[in-house]
This record gives sequence, structure tokens and C-alpha cells, in this order.
Amino acid sequence: MNAGAYGSDWSDILERALVVSEAGSGWLTPAELGLSYRHSELAPGQVVARVEFRLEPRPVEQIKADVAELVARRKATQPTNKRTFGSVFKNPPGELGAGQVLERCGLKGHRIGGAVVSPRHANFIENADGATSADCLALMAEARRRAREQFGVELEHEVVLWGLAP
Repeated sequence: MNAGAYGSDWSDILERALVVSEAGSGWLTPAELGLSYRHSELAPGQVVARVEFRLEPRPVEQIKADVAELVARRKATQPTNKRTFGSVFKNPPGELGAGQVLERCGLKGHRIGGAVVSPRHANFIENADGATSADCLALMAEARRRAREQFGVELEHEVVLWGLAP
């Protein structure tokens, strides 16, 4: 998926990845992996088994300070103390991120069954009270419908749904 946050992602530091499939294994570069925003060209059945990163040496205190700042930033804006499965939708093209689109659709706190759109960040679904997969999928469908109707934005799942069409 080439996950990332705050302006950088894995492709920024990836040297190469060992990709394994039924056909065998081999090392691929970031270009060969086709990495872009929340995307890779890995085919179904291919698994990344090992990676090598290009890291820059920095003083330990600087690393600790950077990590502390990122953790504080995340805790201030995301429901880190709730049960979620992370960001639900990829950010669409344009000025507004997925969370901002959903917030402007009035979805913060919207609930279906035990699943609720996080009051802290609208691009997270919290398990508020025994949420089922069906509750989460229904909430995701409602969010996509409202984003499309109110903003003309087609939100794409960031969460990978196995066994379901996208």
C-alpha cells in the first residue's frame, strides 16, 4: 500500500523489497514496485517478505524528539485510544482530505449499529459498542454516498476489504 503520514511514505526510504509468490521470489526496487500514494503494483498473491531501507544517521535525541512530536500530533488529531482499523478512505484529489469531506457532510458521530464515525476525526470508524463488519460496511457506504452527493467526490477505500468488490 505504500503507507505514509505527514508528507512522507515508505517509498521515500525503501531501497528494495523481497517479494515472494507461488512463482518464486525476487528483489524489487521502489520503481519496480510501482509505489505511489497508498498504492503499489503488487499482484494478488505477492507478499513482501523482507525490506531494506536507506536511512540517514541522526543524533538519538533528535530522533526521540521527532518521534515524540509525531506521536503527540497523532494523539491530538486521531482517536488513538479507541478501537478502529485506521484511516478508512484515501485522501481524494483536491484541497480537502477525506476526513474534512466527511466532517463537512455532518458525519462526525454518525452511528450505524455499534459503529460510529469518530467524533475526533471523521475518517476513522470506532467500534463504540460491539460493532459488526456489517455495521462498518454500512457506515462506509453511507459516507461514500454523502461525499458523492454533497461534494461530487468518489472516496476510495484505504482499508482493504477481502472477499468484497471495491
